[in-house]
Amino acid sequence: MKKLALASFVISLFFASCNLTSDGFWSGDSNVNHRFSGLKNIGEINTGSKYQVLILTDVHIGAKFYHRETEDEFFNWFQSYDKSQIKFALGLGDFADGAKEEEFQHYSGIVSKIKEYCDVPFFNIVGNHDLYRDDGFENYEKYCYPHCSYYKFETQKLVWYGLDTASGTLGSRQLNSLKRELTSEVKRPLIITHVPFASEGKAYGIMPFCLRDTTERNILISLFSKCKILGYFCGHYHPGGLESFGNVTQYGLKSFGEFGKWYILDVDETVTPPLISLRQYPN
Repeated sequence: MKKLALASFVISLFFASCNLTSDGFWSGDSNVNHRFSGLKNIGEINTGSKYQVLILTDVHIGAKFYHRETEDEFFNWFQSYDKSQIKFALGLGDFADGAKEEEFQHYSGIVSKIKEYCDVPFFNIVGNHDLYRDDGFENYEKYCYPHCSYYKFETQKLVWYGLDTASGTLGSRQLNSLKRELTSEVKRPLIITHVPFASEGKAYGIMPFCLRDTTERNILISLFSKCKILGYFCGHYHPGGLESFGNVTQYGLKSFGEFGKWYILDVDETVTPPLISLRQYPN
């Protein structure tokens, strides 16, 4: 009993020190249905048939583990990289560690500097840390394009869905909308979001880094399989990892802020289905 009590005390301290709730990595306004305002359809963007996508995730501005020198390393690489084939960029959430406005301003500065070198759309999706204050989502909407939590845009043969999983669930309203949308798509869907829909990764061996409701996860696996999504791209679990669930592949990307990693996604839409290949930097 003493060991059990001690373990509970340690876990409680862990949650408190990280600004977590006992329900998992969710704080601030944890009800995704409150953030749902329908699907924002951005339309088709001009990419051509072969192109590249720059991807960052889990920047965590303000975290103790954030390495400022990673920014310098990234921009040194980016200046010398051939950017001519990059047609847009993606940010997969947790840009701010504590959802403070100055943290979002710092991240916005990074995005602005990227766009100075490569003036392309930079699509973001909200992460759980971006909600760690009551005004967190308001700050996210203010500084992170496309200034909403649920959207889609198209390329020649693909339709890209940005999902709000920052509360560890899609919520009933977003899930019902996603079902209707995906089942009516003609183009091949691809998902970008923050939280893995299923994962073996755990924080200190106690909390899974994935959607919390197993029923919801099973619905999504079935839906993604039926609609033949080309891939599910996410962050949240900082070490990352590639996982497959039937014909559904989940690409978990490593944290920019903690591990100093970023990615280039090569897309070839000259073939059917389109081909994608992910490269991590630094190797």
